[in-house]
Amino acid sequence: MIVVVDIGNTRIKWARAEAGHVTAPGRAAHGGAPERAFAALVAELDALARTTPAEAPQAEVPERVVAASVGDAAFRARFTELTLARWGIEVHWVQSAASGFGVRCGYHDYRRLGVDRWVALIAARQLGRSGVCIVDAGTTVTFDAMDADGVHLGGLIMPGPRLSAQALAAGTAGIGPTQLRLERPKGLALLGRSTEEAVSHAALLTIAAAVDRAVSVVAAAWGEPPRVLLTGGDGPMLAAWLECTPHYRADLVLEGLAYMVSQS
Repeated sequence: MIVVVDIGNTRIKWARAEAGHVTAPGRAAHGGAPERAFAALVAELDALARTTPAEAPQAEVPERVVAASVGDAAFRARFTELTLARWGIEVHWVQSAASGFGVRCGYHDYRRLGVDRWVALIAARQLGRSGVCIVDAGTTVTFDAMDADGVHLGGLIMPGPRLSAQALAAGTAGIGPTQLRLERPKGLALLGRSTEEAVSHAALLTIAAAVDRAVSVVAAAWGEPPRVLLTGGDGPMLAAWLECTPHYRADLVLEGLAYMVSQS
């Protein structure tokens, strides 16, 4: 059993990798308490190990764990300790590269491109050979464009809606915490009738407007609308606010990891 793991700023996602595809995906939020999410992951993998095909009655244990993480070195070290203690295997940590798997990084220094964005580009390349824009909506919202030849053109990084609302609460005296309102208001209802509504609507509208503008710039440069892939835990929430029509793939990074595993 090969397991792929995507460790983001807020969530940990995992799945089995089989022939370049993902099966049995799972996820857990970690926030500032990664141990709980790691425990959920280990329990889930143990459950997967007991779910074996009829022709293989013996329980499996992971033979490889391949992971991408935007966390710090201590975070990765703790996860490696857990896999060693539980299954006696070390995690293979994927890193960004200048090129590979049909994709060429557009950053001047490829090492500065987040590994989650790199793996998402690889996944998008395998889903189609036309130009594509990738939007990953989580703690941060990232936007990346890649042309039909697999050349990454660069991207954008912006705070996610929750982070934007938190920044306003922390940086001002009178706004306070905001509970995001997920529904997209119609017409003049866009204008909040309370501070909480005003912050919530603006947090989502700002990101959606930036994404739509970026998509339109790419479309004008290419002379045709790009495919838009949307991923990340806040993807469904953001989708309702976009003017473009994205295709949501919840596990795009895991898909990229599974493809990379299949080629190794």
